[in-house]
Parts: sequence; structure tokens; C-alpha cells
Amino acid sequence: MKELPIYPYVRPEEMDRPRRDPHPVAVVGAGLTGLTLALDLVRRGIPVVVLDDDNTVGVRGLASRGMVWAQRTLDIFDRLGMAGDVVGKGVRWNVGRVLCRDMAVASFTLQDQPDMRHNGFVNLQQYYLEAFLVDALMREPLAELRWLNRVAGIEPQADGPATLQVETPDGVYLCRAQWVVACDGAKSAVRGMLGLSPRVYDQTEDRWIIIDIVLRDTTWPEERWTWLDARSNHGRAVWRHKMADDTWRLDFQLRADEDPAEAATDAAMRQRVWDLLGERVEFDIAWHGVWAYRHECLDSLRHDRVLFAGDSAHLVAPFGARGGNGGIQDADNLGWKLALLLQGRAGDSLLDTYSVERKHAAMENIRQARRSSRFVYPGAARSAALWRDAIIDLAPRHAVAARMINTGRLCMPAVYPESALACGPHALAGRALPNVVLRQSDGLTLHGLLGPWFTVLVFGDALPAGVEDDDGLLRWTAVGPLCDERGRAALAHQLGQTLDGQAWLLRPDQHVMAAATPETRDPQAVQAWISAALDAPGARTAPLSEARGLYRSTGGASHAAIPATA
Repeated sequence: MKELPIYPYVRPEEMDRPRRDPHPVAVVGAGLTGLTLALDLVRRGIPVVVLDDDNTVGVRGLASRGMVWAQRTLDIFDRLGMAGDVVGKGVRWNVGRVLCRDMAVASFTLQDQPDMRHNGFVNLQQYYLEAFLVDALMREPLAELRWLNRVAGIEPQADGPATLQVETPDGVYLCRAQWVVACDGAKSAVRGMLGLSPRVYDQTEDRWIIIDIVLRDTTWPEERWTWLDARSNHGRAVWRHKMADDTWRLDFQLRADEDPAEAATDAAMRQRVWDLLGERVEFDIAWHGVWAYRHECLDSLRHDRVLFAGDSAHLVAPFGARGGNGGIQDADNLGWKLALLLQGRAGDSLLDTYSVERKHAAMENIRQARRSSRFVYPGAARSAALWRDAIIDLAPRHAVAARMINTGRLCMPAVYPESALACGPHALAGRALPNVVLRQSDGLTLHGLLGPWFTVLVFGDALPAGVEDDDGLLRWTAVGPLCDERGRAALAHQLGQTLDGQAWLLRPDQHVMAAATPETRDPQAVQAWISAALDAPGARTAPLSEARGLYRSTGGASHAAIPATA
């Protein structure tokens, strides 16, 4: 991608005539989180309007920003039908190396995972993902992308639609929405308009400069390299990653006394790269930017009918690729809950579980990122420095010490706390279901058996008596007949036990709601369990078999689902 795409501004309908009914959902911000959420909602039958003050993807040019996409993110994108684009364009490395003072101290090799749908992660500049999402949304009749529409004011209502004041090239108009989701980034304007401030857990004056370089003729191996206390960088850290289009992401930690503006001059950046390489090679600078990190999170991610997701809800240092991946998981958690509420099958207390679960995930990301940041540069913390140096000294000779080196361990999917949506004694309750390949002949995976809403996977050859295979909100599937021999072995290995006869209840976001309890084999108990979890006192009480509609899956197939209501 040599240039970012430019999307056309279209005059909004509210500029010429008031809209009779409010939009079901207005998403503020066409970034990674907002676009993912919008695509999930329209695939579930919910019309969405997306408001963005820009007319392209990315930010400030060809900025790589997020660029390491974890296995869980690829599984989510699989469900949304765009994982193939990401994997096809992205770059994957297997070997990581850590050097300290230019001496090799540790290396690791990521093993292939042939029994999983996706093999660990992919490196790809964030603007590519956003462009893929925009392309998918432009094919959806229920999605409306409004470029150059800046939200300048908001009037929320506790029990009714919110009103947004939106500025456009044609003037100002009012946009009403039943629910507003603020995905407008770390400097969220919506958050500021509501007078909300995130709790700051820590922040640092430590600064880094990203220099994305295009280097076509290179003998560099496609590996991740991390330098601690690099001599070429004044004793500070450096990262090197390969991305698409022969582009390499270089992160240099700046000295405390270094002027960021001076460091960002063309001459200074080129010298820094040459110092690292040890030679004056030719390269182009695709983008650069100075950054510092802080850890913060809103006390609640829901404020009446306004919800916050991605960087507008929480900020975390980029160690371990926890920002973009975390925002995508926010969208994955919120989409089905908001859809069920708007379809009349859930009470709005279900949205409180979004706030609880995703704040829990954000705090875990903050804890993990803190550990990495302190290891990379302990600063004035003498005890932390001594501990780190002892580990580095032992690492070349002792595998245990090498495993303790923490330069940014890749984020793992969130494990949600115990609740009505994540319960039972099983160790996997609240965890994301591993996407195991069940059949090598056609690549059938465990996630491929899941319905658009709730699913009971029966690890055996037959379903319990009295089960409807798919009644709209709940699908039952017997896994046994669909596995080959290797698939059965992979299930036992990945899920950690013998599964014969067990039944697991899965949420629409592929997390385990409950597993291996007697109730999960009882159709009436499962339906009662789901109804209680959704807490929908105002919803109609017709049998689930009557709640049918159209859910458009990633492949365009039709699944029984519940209809959207106005």
C-alpha cells in the first residue's frame, strides 16, 4: 500500500430531513475497534452508522501502529470473514532473539501448530486491517460509513436515545442513536464531552521513536530481534520486526536527556538506523513517530447508553501487542450483547457484563505490560535492575533463566471472571475456546461448528434426547462424528483431558460459558441458564424455536437466528 485510500464524503440524510427513528447504534471512530464492532453488528442484523472525522484509514500517514496480531484476533477475524486477507498479506516469524549490550543472551523458536486453525500470530501494519474492514463494511447494506463527520457534542439520556451534534463539510446536523459506542481513541472527544477521566495507574517520561523503513535488499533474517542496553542506541533498547511490503518496524528507546524533535529529524533517524546496522545501507523511511506510554482505564466502560471500547476505554503500553488486540476483543465481547439487547432477547444489564469483563481484561493487560516494561528498562529501580541483570547473566547457560526474560510476551486471550456468563467448576470456563482442526481432509475446525449465538458442543457421537439441532438462539452439535483420528487427538491435547460424553456451553464470542456439568447435557436446563444469564424481563417469553431470522455468516450462509427489531 503506497498510499492510504481516500473515502468519499456523502451528505448525511439528517442534513435535509429529520430521521423518524433513531439509529440503533452509532459508532464514533472508524479505527480498528470501531470498524470491527460495526462489522460484527451488521452481520448480526443490526444497522450501524459509523462517524469518523477523517476520510481514510490509519493515522498520520502510513503509520504501522499496531502490527502484531495474535491467534485470538485471527480467530475473531475468521468469524468475520477477513482472516484470509490478513494472513495472506502479513508476515510471520518463528525465531526471536534477545541481545544485551550486543551479546546474544537468549533465543526461542515458535513451534508450528498444525492442529490449530491459525499458527500463533501475523505481523501486518494496522492500516491494512482497517482497510480490509472498510471494504467488508462497504459490502454490507446495514452499514453506513460517514467520513468527515466529526462528533462535536453529545446529549445522552438514561432511558432514551442519545443525540450527537455532528460537524461536516456541509454544516452541522443532529444524529440520534439508541446506543453510542465511543471508539475514538486515547484522546476520546466523547469521553471529554461527558466529563469522564480514566484512572491513571502509572505513566512514564520514557520515550521511544518508531522508524518504519523500507529495506528491499537485505540479508536480515525474518526474525524478531530485541536489543537490551544496545551500545548502538546509547545503552537503550531496540526492537526489530518485519512487516508487509519489505517494511521493517524499528523501535528505539530515547535517552532521558534526548530532544524528541531532534531525534525525529531525517538526519538523526538515518544515523540511528545506520548505527544499528553497522553500515550505511540505502533505505526509505515510510513513517516515524515518537511515543510514550501510560496505563489507564475508565472505572466503568458503560455510562448509561454510551459505551467505551478500545483506547477510549483503556490504554496499555505496547509490550506484547496488547492495545489493538485488546480493542478487537472489546468489540468481540460487546457486539453479540448489544445485538441481543436490540433484538429484544436480553435486558440491558447484559451490557454491564461487557464493562466488568473487559475492564478485567484491561487490568490484566496492564499488569503484564508493566512487568515487560520494567524488565526492558528498570530505570532507577535498583532491585529490579539487579534482578534483571542476574537473569540476563544466567540466560545463556540456563534454560530456566532464559524463559524468564520478558521483553514483551505476546498477549493471550482474556479469561473472564466467574459470573452467570462464565461459570462452573471446569478450568476452561471463561476462556476462549481453542480453534482446533477436527478434520484434515477439509480443514473443519471446532469454531466452524459454532452457531452465531449460543452453542452446546457434545463431545460424543449423539445428542441428548429431546434436543433440537438448531432452534435459533441455541445450537447443539455432536462433535464425535465430525473428527478424524488426528482431530480427536488434537482435541484431547489442546483441551487437556478426555472429553468423551462431556457437553460444553459456548457463548457467541467463542468463550466457554460452562463445561462438563450435568446441566450442560439437559436441554431445559441449558435454556433456563441462557435466559437467566441474558436477564431479559421485558423480552417476550416465546420458545426459542419461534425466534428465527437471518444471520449472515462469514461465508454468506444462512443460519437460524433471532430477528432484529426497530
